[in-house]
Formats: sequence, C-alpha cells, structure tokens
Amino acid sequence: MTFRRFRRRPRILALLAFRNELRFLPDYFESIAPLVDGIIALDDGSTDGSTEFVSQRKEVLELIHLPPSVPHVWNDALNHRRLVEASWRHNPDWLIGVDADERLESGFRARAEAEIVRAKREGHRAYRVQVREIWDDPLQFRADGVWGQKSSARLFEARLDHEFHMQQFHCYWAPLNSMEDGDFPHADLMLYHLRMLREEDRQLRRLRYETLDPNRESQAMGYGYLTDPTGLRREWLAPGREYVPVREY
Repeated sequence: MTFRRFRRRPRILALLAFRNELRFLPDYFESIAPLVDGIIALDDGSTDGSTEFVSQRKEVLELIHLPPSVPHVWNDALNHRRLVEASWRHNPDWLIGVDADERLESGFRARAEAEIVRAKREGHRAYRVQVREIWDDPLQFRADGVWGQKSSARLFEARLDHEFHMQQFHCYWAPLNSMEDGDFPHADLMLYHLRMLREEDRQLRRLRYETLDPNRESQAMGYGYLTDPTGLRREWLAPGREYVPVREY
C-alpha cells in the first residue's frame, strides 16, 4: 500500500532524529528546510536547548519528544520507526532521513524530483544517495578507499507496509521491502556529513561507537578506520553541488 500517487510536484518530507545538537541545528534548518515540504523531528532526550529550538521552527510538522534518561540508550532503528510512522499523518510521497550534522547539496530538490520521475518510470521505490565525509576543510571530502564509495539508503517512497530494518545502529532508513536484488539503486544525489570535519570530532565519534558497539555487532569492520589517516586523499566538492551554509563547526 502506498500514499496518493503524485500528479504534480511530489511531497518530500525530511526525517530528523536529534539529541543535544544545538551546535548543528540552526544551520540544519537554514540548509534543509528550503529543500523539502516539511520536517518530522524526534528529540531523543535533549538537555542543551535543542528541544526548545526545534519546537519553534515553523517547518516542523510534528515533534516527537522522548524524555531524558540516565543512562541514555541509543536506538536508531526504533527512532527511525517512530519518525516514519509519524510522517504518515502528513501525507508524504517520498521521505528522506537527514541528521542534524548532515547537509544536502543545494540543488537537491530539482535533482530529487528528477530521480523520483526515474523511479516511477523504472519501478524503483528507494534510493541510495552518495555520502561525502567533510574532512579538515568545509569544502573538501575524504575520497580515498572506502571513503570515496560511501552511500546510504536515505530517499524512499512512503509506504504503509514499510518493512523496518531493526538493527540498533547503522540501520537502513529505507524499507527492506523496497530493495531490489538485495540492495537499493543509486541516485545522483549528494549528502554531506560534517562531524568528520574536525580531528577531535573524529576521535569522539570513534570512541562513541566503540563504546556502543564493542563487539562490532552492527559493523563488522569496527571503527578504527574513522581516525586512520593512512592513504588520506581529499577532494574539493564538485562545483555547483556544494551545501549551504558553509562554516567551520
């Protein structure tokens, strides 16, 4: 079962789960809000003012609030499910998951609409987008090895029979029942991740996941690669495909 078939411009909603992200949230809304038709947000127990900031944004169609807990327990899969199910109340055609520390290319909307036309023509119901890890310079990404090949299944048709990927970390946003031959097709769309920009953030990210997933149950390769500079090669973002605003975080 799917929502109404779009006859004009598809209604695209962004899904945002956050916890204590006031550092990134103001620019998130400046960047993402003009590219989508609304945002469904989930506050996973913030205590830094993020809750109040997001609750005042007119682009937020619905805000799910989870109370703070000690210790905090991360569950990406459950949060994704809450967001997707909440989105159904707002009549979406397609959905895209974008975290507070991520940005879409500034031309995303036109490119996404073209990809949705292709999806309708070719029978696709979800896409992988290219992920660029911003590294040391806000206009450069790491391009060597696995870094230059990163993608994530983020853009997907809204469907009431969404089969959720219930892995606690690193789970797919897109429905498992929208896969084709065990994977998702690729769209010509860019998503930029900013939390790898600074060395101290890379160290903290590695520590976080090694603490949350010490036995590598969610990612067999582990997390040492996040801070490994071996073979480091950076490239400039493609002209015309940058994100905005560009800042040092």
